[in-house]
Amino acid sequence: MSKTEQILSELPGDVLKRLRSADKFWQALRQDTAATVPLVIQESSESLGSLDWDVVICGGTLGIMIGAALQQQGWRVALLERGILRGREQEWNISRKELEVFLELELLSEEQLEQAIATEYNPARISFYQGQDFWVRDVLNIGVDPVFLLDALKAKFLAAGGKLLEKTAFEGAVIHPDGVFVKAAGGLKTKLLIDGMGHFSPIVKQARQGSKPDGVCLVVGSCAQGYPENETGDLIVSFTPILNQCQYFWEAFPARDGRTTYLFTYLDAHPERPSLEFFCEEYLRLLPEYQNVELSQIDFKRVLFGFFPSYRQSPIRLPWNRILPIGDSSGGQSPVSFGGFGSMVRHLKRLTEGTNE
Repeated sequence: MSKTEQILSELPGDVLKRLRSADKFWQALRQDTAATVPLVIQESSESLGSLDWDVVICGGTLGIMIGAALQQQGWRVALLERGILRGREQEWNISRKELEVFLELELLSEEQLEQAIATEYNPARISFYQGQDFWVRDVLNIGVDPVFLLDALKAKFLAAGGKLLEKTAFEGAVIHPDGVFVKAAGGLKTKLLIDGMGHFSPIVKQARQGSKPDGVCLVVGSCAQGYPENETGDLIVSFTPILNQCQYFWEAFPARDGRTTYLFTYLDAHPERPSLEFFCEEYLRLLPEYQNVELSQIDFKRVLFGFFPSYRQSPIRLPWNRILPIGDSSGGQSPVSFGGFGSMVRHLKRLTEGTNE
C-alpha cells in the first residue's frame, strides 16, 4: 500500500476515491478523450420581452461577492448555486490590503472583516534550490475563514433583496437581442448572465470548443498538526532540482487548526505527464524533508488536490453578447495564487463598477 493510499484512506469523506476521480478527469484532458463539447448556449433573433432580473449569476461560491455588491447598488440579482452556498473549511490566504475592497463596497463592516480573519502571520519566505532565502512581510499572510465570510456576504445579499437559488444547476441559456433566457429554476429572464462556474464552466468549454489547455498547474496539499512550532510561512520555495520533467514548488501557511502545506508544479497537458496520485505520493515523500519532521508524527486533518488549466488566449473573449465570465471562468487567474478567491477579490471593484456602468 502506498503512502497516499494509507493516509487518504484514514481520512473521512472518501478522499482517495475523490482523488482518483479527479485523476480520471486529468487523464482524459491529457489524452484528449474528454467528453464532447457541451452546447449550453444558443442564440435566437426573437425578442425576449419583459425581464425578471437585471443579473443572473451562475456559481455561488465566488459569485456571491459580486452578487452582493450589485444587489447593494439596486440591481435585481439572482444567484444560482448547484449545491449549498457554504464556505470550505480550508482557509483562503490573501493580503490584508486586498481585503479593504469589502469595506469600500460596503459588503462587510470593520468588525465583520476582523471576524473573518482566522489567522495572521509574518514574515514569509521565498527560496529557490541552492539559493539564499528572502523574507517578505504582509504578502498572503492573512488566512480568511471562508465559512464566516460567505455566510456574512449571503446575509448581506439576501437582506438587500437578492434571490439565492441553492441546489439549482445551470442547464443552458438562450441569447436574445434584448436579454438572456437562463434554463434553470423554471426559466429566468435577465439582461446579463454572469458566469462564475470556474475553470471547467460548460459555457467556457463551449466557447473554447474543447481545446486542450496550453498549461496546467497541479497542486496537492494538506492541513495537518504535529509540525515543529513555526509562525512563519513560505510564499514559494523550491529545494529540489528538476524532477519528472518539472520543478516542484512549495507553499506553507500557519492555520487555525495546524499548518497548511502545498506542493505545486507547472506543466503542459502531454499524455506522459504525471497523475495527481503520483504527485500526492511525491508530496508525502518530500514533506518530512521540507518541514523537518517525520511523516509518522504528522496528524493529517484534510488533504487537498486539484489542477488548474491555463490558455494563451486569456482572458477569454466569448463569441456571444450578454454573458460576462468572471474569476476562473474568464481565465484571469494568477499563476501563483491559482485564481479562485484571491483573483476574485483583486478584480471585485473593477468588475462591480464595470457591470454597474
